[in-house]
Parts: sequence; C-alpha cells; structure tokens
Amino acid sequence: MAVYTKLSDEYIKNILKSYSFKKVDRIEEISEGILNTNYFVEGDKGKFIFRILEGERDYTEEVKELEFLEYLNLNGFPCPTAIKNDLGENYTFIDGKMTSVFTFIEGEKVKSINENNIKEIGQKLGKMHNLLKDRDIKRNRKIDMQYFYDIISKADLRGILKDDYDFIMKYYERASKIDYSNLPFGIIHNDIFPDNVFMQEGEISGIIDFNDCLRGPLILDLAIVISFWIRNRGFSDEVENRLTEVFLNAYESERKITEEEKELMNEALIRIALTFIFLRVNKFHVEDNSSVNMEFKNYKDLLPLLRYF
Repeated sequence: MAVYTKLSDEYIKNILKSYSFKKVDRIEEISEGILNTNYFVEGDKGKFIFRILEGERDYTEEVKELEFLEYLNLNGFPCPTAIKNDLGENYTFIDGKMTSVFTFIEGEKVKSINENNIKEIGQKLGKMHNLLKDRDIKRNRKIDMQYFYDIISKADLRGILKDDYDFIMKYYERASKIDYSNLPFGIIHNDIFPDNVFMQEGEISGIIDFNDCLRGPLILDLAIVISFWIRNRGFSDEVENRLTEVFLNAYESERKITEEEKELMNEALIRIALTFIFLRVNKFHVEDNSSVNMEFKNYKDLLPLLRYF
C-alpha cells in the first residue's frame, strides 16, 4: 500500500458520511505497499481501510473483486469486504477514481514464520483456490513478469541493473519460454506475502490486499509462499525443506497438486522471483515516485531467490 492521492482529513470525512459515519476520530496514511492509496480510518462505526484505486484499471473488473471478496467471506474465508454506502453501492467515485471502504482485519501481520502459520496459509490458500476456481477477473495493470518487463525494457535496463543485468536476463530468457497453459487455472491472490496475512491468538484472522488478484496458474501463489515465506528468511536448508513440505501437504489437504504442476514448480519459482524483481525496478528506478509516500524496496534483496537454480 502507498499514498499517491493526498486528501485532507475533512475531504475523507465528507466521503465517509455517505457510509453512515457520524464521527471520524482518526485518519492515517498507510505507506506500505506500492500500488494503491490507502488510509486507515476509525470512527463511530469502528475501524476501516479507505482505498483509492490507482493506475489504469477496468472498474467493471474491480467490482468483480468486491463481489468475490464478499463471496469468500460468506463461505468462511477470512478476508476484508467492502461496506455499502447510502446508495447501496460498495464503491464511490471521486475525481474519476474508484474508492471503497473495507472492513478492518484485527490481529498482527505475520512477522516470524513457523510450522503453524505455514500450515494455516497452505490450508487457506487451497480453500481459496477451490472457492474461486470457476470465477474470472481481468487486469489491465497486473503483477506479472512479462507485464513489468515490457515496461522496464523501454528504459536503460542495462544501466539500471549494471552488474546484475546478465545474471537476471539469463533467468528471464529461461522463464519466458515456459508454457503454463495446460496447468490448473483460477483466481490467484498474486501478492500473498506475510505482510498481507494477519494472525490473532495463533490463527490466521484475515488475508488482505486482493487488488492484484487475477486469473492465472494456481502454482504461482504456491511459488510466492515458498519464495517469500520460506526461502528469503535465512533458514537452514533443513528448515526450508521441512517448512516447504508442511506447506504443500497442508495445501493438498484442500486441493491436490497435479503432476504437471510439480514438474513446473521450479520454473514458477523463477518466474515469481523475476516478477517482483521487475516490479521493484519499475517502481523505484523507472517510474518517478519521488513525491509518493512509499516504503523503498530494493530489487537486489530478491536476487538470492534466483540462485537456487
């Protein structure tokens, strides 16, 4: 999450009046993340997240996201949902941008990784994939390796990456040749990092930030968890292998992984590493975000994920 659109407290309070807020006591910018503008708000109705959609997005597809979040929630999956305004809509447009007010997930973001939360995220992810297997959503702007490469390749990429250029491009050439079309597809979260998962009393209380979900190969979500929950944590090989086994077994308690998926898992891991490397290159080296309140994330921190292969 980031803050691209600066709004005064009074402006936000006026918007919240249409959501039956009589009093707003607290409004805070949320600088974490990199794609949308988010504010934490608290008032007489409780705690909520006010989200302003940034970038070139198809609003009809965004409405689909709000609908399936409600569907997930009704089916016992812990995720935020968008509340409705006085017109019965779960979104409002301001200055041409779509905004929504989401329920607040109590708990703390996952900070340390252990067998308990790895098992839980495996089960939750398998359940989510089953629930959303027959749904579809399209994105004009998306978290995807090729999408970001097409953007950053127009810049002086060799000049930006310097000594890392040949190393990264070797893996990109490999990853760009892989065909996933015969694998199981469905709606994937596509950003299921530990900081998008909340825990309370030892259990997952909520999974947030579905704004980058899209229809894609299900193993990409698995690759995100293996990469960013396990492999970049400094664990020993023994611990990494154990956590990966626990995660995949838990996932398979909800949905069986096909042999074709297992064969392409390493390729999916490479693709995911490159996806987020390219995303960071774009956000912090190609785009001009100097005026945006955003937490800096270095693409170099992700290079070790490629050294497994």
